[in-house]
Amino acid sequence: MSGGHRAIDVFVAGVCEGEPGPGGWGAVLRYGKHRRELQGSELASTAPNRMLLTAAAAALGALTRPLPVRLYADRAILGRAAVESSRVVWVGTHDEPDGTRATELARDALREAVRKLEARCLHDLVTRQCWQCRPTSTTLPNRVKVTSGGLVFHLDEGCAALHGGWRKVERRGGLRSDLTTIPTADALAKGLGACESCCRGFKL
Repeated sequence: MSGGHRAIDVFVAGVCEGEPGPGGWGAVLRYGKHRRELQGSELASTAPNRMLLTAAAAALGALTRPLPVRLYADRAILGRAAVESSRVVWVGTHDEPDGTRATELARDALREAVRKLEARCLHDLVTRQCWQCRPTSTTLPNRVKVTSGGLVFHLDEGCAALHGGWRKVERRGGLRSDLTTIPTADALAKGLGACESCCRGFKL
């Protein structure tokens, strides 16, 4: 990154109990002397790369300043090389305390998720074994759908908001843009938000 602006360093981590299995994620945001920690979990079966993406989405969504971002993540788990945009640069893991702390937050969140799954549900069964109470996934998929020039990504090509936007463009005499599928990591690196219609219920 170039320019005179100081960058925000973001360290993210994602872990799972098995693959797939319940997961936890953690993030540490650092700007100068200021630090902020975030963490969360997924009770339903997920994968480390999805937990990593969830951590990245939560961290980027928590930023309040339009400054450059250096996003540190385990590229082996992410499954991709560095993904770059004008604002966000994905880089490899960095051996320093904040990266370690992000992993600790992820592991703590995973332990809490496992505790909840092993607890008894209202049917007096282990929660993860009860077909009525076991959780469903709320983490982002590995790939999402985007349009050229769009500000959000979509999970469903039949999204009402997406088609409503296309109709508005056509009424103004324009042509609807193509819908393409890209890695979620790319969408996040480009600064795209989640569609409030078809992404409702997913953790960002």
